[in-house]
Amino acid sequence: MEENMGRQRVVNKAITPQQILQALQAGSITIAQAQQMFNGVMPIGDYKGIAAIFDLDLLVNQPLVQAERLYALDKLDARDIVTAAVPIGTLLAAVIRARSTAVPVGEVWYINRATINIPAQTGAEGIVQANFRISSWAIPDVRAGLVADADGRAYWPADLGTAAVDAFVVDFPAQGELGEELRLVAGDVITLVATVTTANIATVAKDTTLTFWGRKGKLLVA
Repeated sequence: MEENMGRQRVVNKAITPQQILQALQAGSITIAQAQQMFNGVMPIGDYKGIAAIFDLDLLVNQPLVQAERLYALDKLDARDIVTAAVPIGTLLAAVIRARSTAVPVGEVWYINRATINIPAQTGAEGIVQANFRISSWAIPDVRAGLVADADGRAYWPADLGTAAVDAFVVDFPAQGELGEELRLVAGDVITLVATVTTANIATVAKDTTLTFWGRKGKLLVA
């Protein structure tokens, strides 16, 4: 006990990186001040007159999405067709779902067009209406129309299909659509949904198909 008498406790008054980060976030120090206080390398820059931490995800990672699309490692086409079987005997209000292959790990898909085809409908029996859902859009939709479910949000707010029209094409890059290609990453799935309306399917099977076109890019942003 006597050996410790008279000793003073040493307090470390060094400025820590955490304190500098807090000061940067508060905008209370400049770049020059931050460099003087910490002897090391910090990814900081000038943002509207104050020192700011670089967000390397926004600065480096996210812009690589633009480079992914420049690679064409494979083609998406009719070989990837999705078919919802609607055979004779399918009852009114039946809902048939068919899912695309999930995007494999390590791949990224860019889809520029999707087409739904329903066999010719005369109106003499049940009408098939169709839509497709995108799994990565599985977020609440508070707008009017179909809401997201386990397969994601429906692309169109209402199912399409009448006795007079049985083919529907969406060009994703077009204005009025997405204005850009549809980007799908590992695990993403597109689900074709076919619904029988007005009556039972009595005499003609109405297998409904979804075909999408595009390419597989080079995955740069996970």
